[in-house]
Amino acid sequence: MQLDNDPNSLLLALPVSSYLDGAGKKRERRAGHLYYVRSMARQRFLCRLLIWGAMFCVATTVFAAVAQVERIGALSAPVASDALKQAVETKGYRITLDGGWTAEFWFAKQLKTAAKDVPGALYAELANGEFVGVVNLPKGMTDFRGEAIPAGVYSLRYQLLPQDGNHLGVAPNPDFLLAIPVASDPNPEQGYLYKKLVALSAKTTGTNHPAVIALDTAGEPGSVVGGAKGVVVFTVTVPSSGASPTEKLGIVVQGSAAQ
Repeated sequence: MQLDNDPNSLLLALPVSSYLDGAGKKRERRAGHLYYVRSMARQRFLCRLLIWGAMFCVATTVFAAVAQVERIGALSAPVASDALKQAVETKGYRITLDGGWTAEFWFAKQLKTAAKDVPGALYAELANGEFVGVVNLPKGMTDFRGEAIPAGVYSLRYQLLPQDGNHLGVAPNPDFLLAIPVASDPNPEQGYLYKKLVALSAKTTGTNHPAVIALDTAGEPGSVVGGAKGVVVFTVTVPSSGASPTEKLGIVVQGSAAQ
């Protein structure tokens, strides 16, 4: 046999297992590299996830630390009439936000609700002009239009935004509470037509416009939640006379319409 002199003899002389071993090692190296790449990508993803989670927790913790809800006693403000004091629940809510801003709410013992179909309305079951409650603002606040509401005690009445050319697109939701100085609104059972209601609420701002506190989508009862564009919503459950025994209201306590 002339294998030794054959130029291909070295190839023929190598065992087949050597090729298999070499190919196997290359596959192992490629597989190992691929595993390493995937492992590093997985680790980077987990790191990002942990960072995002930590940032969310910090943001939530900071907001929770500066937004508090507590129950308080009965409405006792001397400027409030006996009829108002008797129309609201015996316990109220104190909302405290960053910087020490506070608001105290007392809500109606029972809202008079009835099912209605009003396109776009969040609280169509409430009637225009309906008495919803009383708020005490020790430091005042800014309403949804950016108007100043001075420190004081105000009745809150529901009003659906008129669907006309002057009001289209001015707010994401058409539901509002109009704030009226309690001295000008002593009887919660009194009903008001739109123009009279606006005129009474305008006494709060000292302008031709009423003091409007926006209503928003309700969240968890008793919570204060920050949302888009700096809007902060307080959610409360109020007894109701309708098909449901309670009505959840989301009240914007901070934030205004985009100018």
